[in-house]
Amino acid sequence: MKKVLFAAAMLASSMSFAQSNTKGTIHLGLGWGLQVGGATIKSTVEDESSSVKGVGGRSASGLRVGYGLADAFSLGLFLRSEGAAYTSTDFGSGTFITKGLGVGLEPKGYVVNKDKFNLYFALPIGFSTGKAYSSEATSETTKLSGLNYGLNVGFNWYWASFIGMSLDLGYSGVALSGKKTYEGYGQSYEVKTNINGGGLFFGLGLVSKFGGK
Repeated sequence: MKKVLFAAAMLASSMSFAQSNTKGTIHLGLGWGLQVGGATIKSTVEDESSSVKGVGGRSASGLRVGYGLADAFSLGLFLRSEGAAYTSTDFGSGTFITKGLGVGLEPKGYVVNKDKFNLYFALPIGFSTGKAYSSEATSETTKLSGLNYGLNVGFNWYWASFIGMSLDLGYSGVALSGKKTYEGYGQSYEVKTNINGGGLFFGLGLVSKFGGK
């Protein structure tokens, strides 16, 4: 009887200290995110520049893969489809639209690390590429690329030992640039476009984990 009680106590103790992220844990995620905020769109022709303020949002959907480096830290990769739309009275009735892909790194630090729940801070940073155009001139596209970045707090809540949901809140931004050459009436000129935007980010997804110690 004493042996049974001792084994039960040891099992309860091990369960109470179980962690959802340990060294060697592999995290997989599939999710969707929305950034609500604004952007500054700057156009430069030769030495003359003009800029306008836009309000709108960016959406993203894609995959996350993470690996536990220690109980309190993990490092991940993300690949996502991105799209944004910004509108302003300066644009008239048009909307400035971007579409593309984003890839990057996502380190996480875990402040709560339970068996079926963890709370973390994440610092995603990467590279985005795609195209931009106005809704009034959809055939005139400009290729853009640049930095994507964020600072989020989030959690993973596991319904079972291997599957659950994630939620993220924080700030997300982009700094994109590109150029396009236009020709007409025997002349050619280059237009440079810069987009710097950011705002409140909300993300929701499904997560799974396996491995670890």
